[in-house]
This record gives sequence, C-alpha cells and structure tokens, in this order.
Amino acid sequence: MNVLVAGGGTSTPPAGCEQVADIEVRGERVRFGLVERPDTAFDRAADHNRAYVLVRVRAFSLGESLPGSPESGPAASRWVEFGSDFVADVLAVGSAVTTLAPGDRVVPVLQWPPVRPDPVSALENPGRASRQVQRVHHARLLRLPSGLGDAEVACLPTAGATAYAMVRRAAVAPGDSVLVTAAGSATSLAAIQAARLAGAQVYALSRSGAAATVLEKLGVTRSFCSAEPEDLAECVELARRLRGFDVIIDPLWRSHFRTAVKFLGFSGRYVAGHDPSGEDVAADWAAAAGSLVAKNAWLAGQRLGARDDLRAVVDDLAAGRLEMPVDARFRGADVGPFVLSSLDPHRTGGVIYAFTEE
Repeated sequence: MNVLVAGGGTSTPPAGCEQVADIEVRGERVRFGLVERPDTAFDRAADHNRAYVLVRVRAFSLGESLPGSPESGPAASRWVEFGSDFVADVLAVGSAVTTLAPGDRVVPVLQWPPVRPDPVSALENPGRASRQVQRVHHARLLRLPSGLGDAEVACLPTAGATAYAMVRRAAVAPGDSVLVTAAGSATSLAAIQAARLAGAQVYALSRSGAAATVLEKLGVTRSFCSAEPEDLAECVELARRLRGFDVIIDPLWRSHFRTAVKFLGFSGRYVAGHDPSGEDVAADWAAAAGSLVAKNAWLAGQRLGARDDLRAVVDDLAAGRLEMPVDARFRGADVGPFVLSSLDPHRTGGVIYAFTEE
C-alpha cells in the first residue's frame, strides 16, 4: 500500500521515501513524502478484530489533522500519517460487525471530544487518512449510498458535518438573515447551502473575492470582501438596514470575529467554528465581547459535528440538494502540491488526494 507521511523539518525521511517536500506549516518546517508499506494484516476471526473493519482508502483530505498545526502539535521526529477525512472501500469485517460488508463505501464519523467506540476498545487516532489500508472500528464509519463522487465525499466528515452542526446550533429558521464568513472554505460553502435549505436569506463575507462566482451559483444574496474598503462599507450599510444579522456562522473565528460581531443584530446567534490559526491570538477581545453583551446576543462554539449531522449532509448530497465544490485534486507524486493547495487560504472548496481513479 501507499502511505503519505510527514515529519519534522530536521528529521530523516524513512527508507524508500519519495517526493520529499519541505513546507512551512504555520511557522514550522514540515517534510512530506510518499512511502510504500506492506498492507495492514487483518484476521476477521480474531477476537481483537471482532468489532473492526479493514478499509482501503480511495481519496482523502486533511480535515483537522496536519503535523505542525497547533491542534496536532509540533511535527514529530518520526514520520507519521496525517489527515482525518477519507472515503474508502470495505475490504473485510470482523465477526461481530453486521452493519457493514465488503464492497461498501464508507466515510469516517469524527467526534469531539473523542470517545471510546465501545467499553473495551481504545481511543482511535483519527489522523491516519493518508494510510491507504487501515483498520477502523465499525462505529466510526458511515456507509454511503451509491452514486456519490469520491472527491466530494472525502471532504464531508469535517467540513460538511461541522457546517450542518453550526447551522443546527444556530437554530436557523425561515426568514432569518444569515452571514457566513470565510466564504471560500469547504465548511462555509456547506453552511451556506444548509442555511438556505433552512429557509434563510444568506450573505457571505471573505478576505478575497475569489469565490464570488461560486457563491452566486450557490444562491448567496450578496457576497462581500473584507479586504476591499468599499465592499466592507456596503456590508456595514446592509447590516444597518437589517438592524443586524439574525445569525452569523463563522468557521474561522480568529480571523473574522472582531469584524463580524459588529454586524450581529439584537438577540442574534453567533456560532464560531474551531480555528487552528494563530492569527489575532494576542488581540484585545474586550470590545467584541462587549458588543455581544450589549446586544443580548449569544456565542456558541462548534468543533466537528455528530453522526446525524454527517448523515444529513450525505442525504442532501445524494438527493442533489447540496454541492461540495472541490478546488483541486491530486494523486501520485503530487504530495507537496496537495499540501500547499490544502493550506491556501484563497482556495474555493475542498482539496483531495486520490489513491485510485474513480
């Protein structure tokens, strides 16, 4: 099997590692490469495999897991797998697994905080999506209906489920005015569509206008670029006319919170997603917090989603009610370009690496 691996900037690549790329990940040098390893062994009759499934990954995306990022900690001196989101084929199932069968196509169910899948099994490391063949507890997998593309579903476990969870937490209702920030990210694009499906009037705010065409196609009433003074002034004027937005969905709150919170209306709902970036970490948040208090507004955090959120995303994608735009697809030796594209803040949609052709 093929495995994409990563290690600290001064570490020695494992034997046989190809296509080594040195990339700066939020200030730390990390090295990435491609190695070939024996397939993971799996005896379905063994007691320790009774609740487990062997899968072969078709395509994956970084999701929440990348060495060198704050949530993953410093890149290790030993080289490790990375990435949390994948789409895979089931190769074999343990003796106690009745909900999945060889040939099924699955995605992982990611949870925060992590929980044991059953009383006797250990916590699993979700950051192994770049390992082509792996052993996964059946409770951490969701079976997919036929007809869905690998690239789209490989972005669902983090971006799709988180977006649906954020809209659910905000209790978006018909007629609500909703502002979605970081509008080019996969999470934001899914949140925009989820809010529209709930009957809201949706607006978008981003730091560049790169996603404007896609946003219009997805039904956004008006998109704004915070880097353009005229655009930002128009967003301010719109918020004034609306007497503030009813809901703000902010997947990258460190980058947008201090600006976006000013646009929230009285008794508004602000849902912030997990943001691993270090931007604005030392900023003075007193004024922004004071704005929430003065408006009788509330702020909720949402990291990842639940199984029901992921199932709802899959159902909407299968029914044609949802699109998951994919910005770039990579395979083979394109390890460095895959990571760089995944880290590009100006991309529109997801970025995936495919082990196999669809």
